[in-house]
Amino acid sequence: MLVKHESLRTYFHEFLTNSMRKQNMQVQDHTISYLTNLLTSFSKTESFIDPGQGRASHKPLASYYSDAINSHTTLEREYALQRLGDITLFICGLFSESLNKKAVDVDYYVAMGGSAYAHLSESKNISRNNSTHIGVFQELSNKFIDFVDVLSDLNQKQPNKNLLRTYEFWLRTKSKKAKDVLIENGIQPISHSITLQ
Repeated sequence: MLVKHESLRTYFHEFLTNSMRKQNMQVQDHTISYLTNLLTSFSKTESFIDPGQGRASHKPLASYYSDAINSHTTLEREYALQRLGDITLFICGLFSESLNKKAVDVDYYVAMGGSAYAHLSESKNISRNNSTHIGVFQELSNKFIDFVDVLSDLNQKQPNKNLLRTYEFWLRTKSKKAKDVLIENGIQPISHSITLQ
């Protein structure tokens, strides 16, 4: 059955709402709106690509972090942190499999993105101008891996095709969705290591 939507924004909003409901997530309406805008924006290639980085590229994550640290204004710092958080969330949610071939794995991306949103939630400039954004960034930081799981629902690939990779992903992130996939396939995830004597 073909489902028609008035706009891409409407589609993403409905998708996010349904996915979060399915995963029993309690999320602020403002956070759903933020994620809807993020997905809508990144559906345009030029929004995902950084100027001067080539046709299909964005800066390395460490560059965004460096931009934030070395920024001359609070606004520049916040932009760099927000860009870092948004890009890591988008990549982890939709392209986590592509990180297999990278020098750094998904746990690095999760740490960078969650940390970027945490720093934004502590910004005095944002709290002075819009307290709603503080709550959104706090929620994105605190539930970063849950939002990765939600965005991964957009990806049509079946996560249980590679159970070893799913287990590795769960070990690194403690993703509820990855754990559910493993349990559905008869694997009980264990996070503690066994020490041989």
